[in-house]
Amino acid sequence: EPPPISFDQQLLTAYRERFSGLLHLTLGDGERTITFLNGTPIVLRPGLTVLDFGDYLRHRGLISAEEYSYYITVGDHRHDTMVQLGCLDYPTLLEEKLSYLGNELIATFDRPLLAVRRQVVAVPAGLQVVTLNVPFLIYRGYHCHPPQAALRQFLAVNARRYAAFTPSYYRFINFLPLNDEEKRALVRLDGSRTLFAAFEGKESLFPLLQTLQIFDMLNYADQPLMPTKPINLPLRTLFNAVPAEVEAPEAEAPLEHFTDVVDQASGGELPVQPPSPPPGPEAVSEEEVLAGKVRKLSSELKGKNYYQVFGLTPANFSFEQLKERYFAITRQFGPDALMRLVGEEATLIQDLLATVANAYNTLSDVVKKERYDELLGSERVGLGHKGDDRFQAQVQSQSGKIFIEMEEWDNAEKALQDACNINPNNGDYLAHLAWAIFRNPQNAASRAMQEKARQMINRALTLERTPDGHTFKGWMLFEAGQENLAEGEFNKALKLDARQVLARKGLHQVLEKREQEKKGLFRRMFR
Repeated sequence: EPPPISFDQQLLTAYRERFSGLLHLTLGDGERTITFLNGTPIVLRPGLTVLDFGDYLRHRGLISAEEYSYYITVGDHRHDTMVQLGCLDYPTLLEEKLSYLGNELIATFDRPLLAVRRQVVAVPAGLQVVTLNVPFLIYRGYHCHPPQAALRQFLAVNARRYAAFTPSYYRFINFLPLNDEEKRALVRLDGSRTLFAAFEGKESLFPLLQTLQIFDMLNYADQPLMPTKPINLPLRTLFNAVPAEVEAPEAEAPLEHFTDVVDQASGGELPVQPPSPPPGPEAVSEEEVLAGKVRKLSSELKGKNYYQVFGLTPANFSFEQLKERYFAITRQFGPDALMRLVGEEATLIQDLLATVANAYNTLSDVVKKERYDELLGSERVGLGHKGDDRFQAQVQSQSGKIFIEMEEWDNAEKALQDACNINPNNGDYLAHLAWAIFRNPQNAASRAMQEKARQMINRALTLERTPDGHTFKGWMLFEAGQENLAEGEFNKALKLDARQVLARKGLHQVLEKREQEKKGLFRRMFR
């Protein structure tokens, strides 16, 4: 039989279906039973990392061994026994109970399921229990145990597509207490940026992205799109909204006419729109005026590059200006204008909108823009932030890390090399470049390149001690057969970041290899 779906999907399905009953999970070390009430887990028996709730309190030093013995015998595992014994007051009991249940369920995210069985139990229709926040539980689970394979597959398909909110976004977003960085990322999901640009390639934002994805909170398209509004939802407040006066940049004056943009191919400020000529004796229809603008624009766009379409140059490029001018153009020459024109002008306006869309798609994508700058022969390749080389290095490093996740080692090596050329003393950039060189299949047979990667990771750690750097060095040592040294590096990485998944996998490999060696030794002894 095919293996059951992962635990996060099981939890999400029960939550959406408001399942009430028992969910029996068969794991590698035994069976666990989770009791659900209207889609929310309320009981786990037995525990995963501890025996039960009482054992959890005992490990934390909140109850004694004698009190735990009373809890599992006379108390019959009832949690209110802790209040009767005077160990915890009732508010603290509820807090600890939810903390125990949440932590144990999050630990299940990292365990492969061997079998799953449901047992439906009827409950009164109106019964509600205030217990775990399931969307937040899944969000925390992705922080602790990110599903790397699923995320890598998802990013390979959607990283370069535009993203905006769905109606489901407004159903679930208030359940997530996000940090400031994640709130700012939500502001950028306005349909005008690709997913990669909105999240800026930051790995710290990937748990949020995975949560948005699993709850169907985002729409994706190959062209810019508009976010949807709440449907039949009297929404009062978005708790994760960023105040406009803090997040929003200073707005420029709206563009009234597209010709105001294309006349500024050389850069500089937009000119003031000339006053309209006085009306002639015969009134001119709006359709004729629009047709004249389309014909004029068609001639003015001939020979223009993508920057000149928006009145920009590589030297003064600004993404905010690009976005505002793009939407100003599409508002003026949008579907309404297309429906009012016929004949030659209708064909011209379709061609113009296609040109504008292609220009926007190229300049709003980091990788495509860099390639376009190279085609133009521009002295400044990349985002074009004047004097901001550190920001350009950061973008290149983020691109390289995405390529590492996708296992595109050549692209990762190139992007990270660019970042190191700009900022050669950044230990994080250098560590990821060493890992890309070490993992690149083209360098596998080259002893010189492998040694270069090892020397580079040592230098990176002298510049900056990072969990990724220690993890990469640990794997290099492990594959060289130096398990003891590798274990030390993995432990250093986990001391800096206990959620470093690659380090945990490496440590597991070291321990597993030792167990196999012990078994081999015993077999030789008793043979």
